[in-house]
Amino acid sequence: MPFARFDDPQQALRLKRNLLALAAGAVLSILWWILWQWNFFRATPREFISLLGVFWLINLAWPLIIITGVNRRFRDPSMTLAQMAWATISVMVSLYFIYDMRMVVLMFYLLVIIFGAYHLRLAGFLFISGMAITGYGLVIYFLSRSHGEILNLRVEYVQWLTFSVVMTCFALVGAHLSALRRSHHLQNKQLAEALDKINELAVTDELTGVWNRRRMMQALEQHRALAERTGQNFVVCFIDLDHFKLVNDRYGHHVGDVVLRTVARVLRAELREIDDFARFGGEEFVAVLAQTTLGSGRMVAERLRRRVQNIDFHESAPELEVTVSVGLASNLPGETVDDLLRRADQAQYRAKTQGRNQVVLDQTEN
Repeated sequence: MPFARFDDPQQALRLKRNLLALAAGAVLSILWWILWQWNFFRATPREFISLLGVFWLINLAWPLIIITGVNRRFRDPSMTLAQMAWATISVMVSLYFIYDMRMVVLMFYLLVIIFGAYHLRLAGFLFISGMAITGYGLVIYFLSRSHGEILNLRVEYVQWLTFSVVMTCFALVGAHLSALRRSHHLQNKQLAEALDKINELAVTDELTGVWNRRRMMQALEQHRALAERTGQNFVVCFIDLDHFKLVNDRYGHHVGDVVLRTVARVLRAELREIDDFARFGGEEFVAVLAQTTLGSGRMVAERLRRRVQNIDFHESAPELEVTVSVGLASNLPGETVDDLLRRADQAQYRAKTQGRNQVVLDQTEN
């Protein structure tokens, strides 16, 4: 049977809580042993050892179920209700063997309710409380039938009634605490989702949906740091749409937005997962080709240029044709990101001055 991986924080937390429950079980076992030694626990050595053995056999099964990962198959992987039910049965069975110190054990039993205070819903709390109240009532009944001489029934009834009221109150308070915990957890989850959305918006261009300039600058710093450590080359493609102002003037800004969104989608689709892409401002885009030489980068840039040239905008503007000018530069040792972008931008400017719709390499690389 495969064992669970405890890099899962939920499984680790479940095991931790279970080990705390085992510690409480150890304290209860010591209490039973003291009562037995002082003759408050009515059992022969064989009966006492048998009761203790069954108690720990089941108790040790809970962490084993978590360690093996079997608990993941259950509706409640924490097994809170099942463990509380077993603890209730164990305590109630022990009460049958105890003389005048039953309330001491019942006080300890309140720890069982605390164990589930942050996990059970109201129905679960009422089930456990009903189970405990019924169990204690059965203990009194069977003791009155078999050992009536050791009971003061009036006292036992008062204790049972008090225990019933206390258990009901604990159930209601525990259910309230559990509801507060779930509400707090939901609010934290919603806050985390909102923060993720804010972070995404902070690094995403609203119009095109690709990265914005801020996120690209962060990525470039990461590429530069990686290149300094490993010596791996990367190439920056500075891409500018040709005559984009004429597109806005002739067809309107709505069509201009369609062009920007379409070009961004096409260019992003042509790049690899390890490459980065962003709208750098206006009609300018920047692509970072990871682990690429300038020669290989030129072939990629030519493919990007041709792909844009072949985009069909007939639905928005039948006569519209869009081209791009691309400047390429690869990283140099010790160079800043700003210097690298400046060289790529200068190469793109030369592509403009030489007739547009072409790819030009930074002269420093030649």
